[in-house]
Amino acid sequence: MFSTLRTRFGIPGVISVIALVFAMLGGAYAASNDSGSGKATASAKAKKGPRGPKGATGPAGPAGPAGPAGAKGDAGANGAAGGAGPAGPAGPEGKQGKEGKQGPEGKAGKDGETGFTETLPSGKTETGTWALSYPLTPEEEALRLGISFPIPLAEAAVNNNVTGVKHVFFFTAEQVELEEFEVKNPVTNNMEDTGCRWELNNSKAKLIAPAGTLCVFTHTGELELSFPPAFNVPGDFHNGYGPTGSAVELIKKANTGVSAVGVWAVTAP
Repeated sequence: MFSTLRTRFGIPGVISVIALVFAMLGGAYAASNDSGSGKATASAKAKKGPRGPKGATGPAGPAGPAGPAGAKGDAGANGAAGGAGPAGPAGPEGKQGKEGKQGPEGKAGKDGETGFTETLPSGKTETGTWALSYPLTPEEEALRLGISFPIPLAEAAVNNNVTGVKHVFFFTAEQVELEEFEVKNPVTNNMEDTGCRWELNNSKAKLIAPAGTLCVFTHTGELELSFPPAFNVPGDFHNGYGPTGSAVELIKKANTGVSAVGVWAVTAP
């Protein structure tokens, strides 16, 4: 029966019922001991009426005040340092890369030249200047003009009277100005390009002489000649140039003077 009441009313309800029963029993006991009306009271046993329905849950009470904050606790002691961990295993060895292909061999450089050379190297050109002055005279006069090579050539070069090939050329100022660098071959009577070149009024103009050729150019001046200049090999007198230069013979016309300057270039064969 108690379990039935507990199931129906719950623990608080059961306690309330028990308290009610004890109260009723106490009242009955008191009534039976009363001197005047004991019987009437004892006989008037109250009947248990039906239980009323459960009342609605009351509203929640207000929240109590917050308690004071607790005191800050002391900082804990530092823990002991942990021991060094064991060394990790070595990683696998990397693979060796493939060896690259060998590049092509570079071209050999040209042989250098020393600062001093006994003779002008083949294909190299050296240049210089010349000047000639002679007063006016009524007669023809033979004049000499020296062309001296600062660096000697390895060998002389002499004009070939059989083929007409010449190794020395002289150009007047008019020929240079008009860029007339062709001459007649005395054997074939054909006009042939000498290969000599120089440009007037250009300080950067390069003097050009073919290999094995001496080219003499007149810059300015009065130079009227009776015959073409003759180039003599020093010590030999053949028409051409020697290893150290050439002696140029010029025959000026009568009643003229000479005042001229120019340049020259020679290229070693």
